Amino acid sequence: MQFYKDKIFLYQKIGIDSSLVYVNKIFSSEKDSDQAFAYTAKRYLLAVARRNYDDKSYLSKIKFYLNKIPETEENYTVLSQIYNILGNTDKINQKPIEALKEFIKADFFAQKNSDVRQHIKIAGNIASIKLDLKQTDEAITETRKVLKLLKENKNLYEQENFEIIYNNIFSNLGHLYSDKFIADTDRNRKYADSASQNFHHLLQITKDKKLIAVTYLKLGTLYNKKKDYVKASNYYQRSLDIYQSLKLKNEMLNVKYNIGTNYYDFKEYKKSKHIFLELSHLMEKDSLKNSDYIFTQDYLAKIYLKEGKSDSVEYFNNKFIELYKQNSEIEKENIATLYKNINDKNLHDEIDRNSSVLKSRLFLIIALVILSIGIAGYLLYQLRKKKKIEKRLNEILLSVKNDTLPAAHANRNNFTISNEKEREIINKLFELEEKKLYLKKDYNQAYVAKKLGTNTTYLSQAVNNYAKKSFSEYTNELRINYILRELSENKKIRSYTTKALADIVGYKNGISFARTFKEKTGVTPFQYIEKLNKDIPDTNIQ
Repeated sequence: MQFYKDKIFLYQKIGIDSSLVYVNKIFSSEKDSDQAFAYTAKRYLLAVARRNYDDKSYLSKIKFYLNKIPETEENYTVLSQIYNILGNTDKINQKPIEALKEFIKADFFAQKNSDVRQHIKIAGNIASIKLDLKQTDEAITETRKVLKLLKENKNLYEQENFEIIYNNIFSNLGHLYSDKFIADTDRNRKYADSASQNFHHLLQITKDKKLIAVTYLKLGTLYNKKKDYVKASNYYQRSLDIYQSLKLKNEMLNVKYNIGTNYYDFKEYKKSKHIFLELSHLMEKDSLKNSDYIFTQDYLAKIYLKEGKSDSVEYFNNKFIELYKQNSEIEKENIATLYKNINDKNLHDEIDRNSSVLKSRLFLIIALVILSIGIAGYLLYQLRKKKKIEKRLNEILLSVKNDTLPAAHANRNNFTISNEKEREIINKLFELEEKKLYLKKDYNQAYVAKKLGTNTTYLSQAVNNYAKKSFSEYTNELRINYILRELSENKKIRSYTTKALADIVGYKNGISFARTFKEKTGVTPFQYIEKLNKDIPDTNIQ
């Protein structure tokens, strides 16, 4: 079983799915310690992959088997491993206090077992948690101890393995110095120098491209806080270039977010807006609703405020607040802390008084806009806008009537895919379409891949080769086309709320549905329904 356990920790090289295969082999063991390890490792891998799983069920199984493992010398190694993995899972799930407790248990068994390597690994994890808890001074002290201990026990590691571990912990120390400086840029300037020296030394000693990219990103943030925006931009760009060469999409998006904030701080609002609009579109398309996506909406609201565009201010401000409210209490607190760091304001207070402040602010903006461009120009703009929408609505109605809506894919009777595996996937996908399974809320890549007996990579590749679009775009087109026809044919649902319409076609909320509807059709659901009620009052298209 040890062979399979060792393979699990190589998930970054061999992939999550391969690691899960090895985990499942451990379940064949009848030993309680193996069962506890298997459930713990599988829960961790699912958390890393951000896949849906019943966390309570896993924790119940882990607790059950842990209670059956005697705390004897022969079990010290596996107990330390299990508690360390539990701590890392809590860290991923943004539960730093719980993670710290698990790491302390893991270290207890590592030290009882005189396992220096495991002790060093866990000490590094504890330092990382203290960074998350903003206990920066303690984290710096802990990290320095770990580096010292690592050097003293260099003989326990292979050279390459030692360098990887040492460089990563050394990088964390630079991050801590940087965080200490950012916490108080006036009083802690010496930490900025320490961070800079650390990062530049790291760039000289490591060949790991990912670590180099991370280091450039941290240097960019350091110089941004030093208000040297030109240098910050240069470092961010170097980081982005490396991530693009490695094709690491999420990391690329994060760097772009930092580039957008750097332009904003540098008062280059036009460039900043361009970056944030691109980010908002990309993250929305990939359903990536992290803190970068949430704060992108806030930055766009502030930029449009400076431009005096009231409709856009209201749209992005409301979007930011709605996204904040959708998060868990823990995530809300994290977002509120970030908001305070960015704006030096309390987010909860801002939201509480948002309505009245926004109304008065928008009133002033509208007044200024009207005064500057003139009533005549404003009315002309509205008239042109109305005509454009009317024209688009007529085009949509005609497409629905003639059944010529833009297809989500090519003609199923006339498609050519040389790869038999992909052809099989597409044919099975047709069957799901016939059953209208795309209307289910859990209809996503993971769900469909499981239904078709394949993995998400093959599915994504097949859809891209066949439909010339991403799986998300393909699904959205199916859903929007369905609701366009349904609204035309069924007068009853025209009175439904946006949320109710979203439920019909599998969107998790009304905001996401309305945005996708507007993106695909050029009009809002309300405008389309209003047109239908005016031109097609009966339940069927004539």
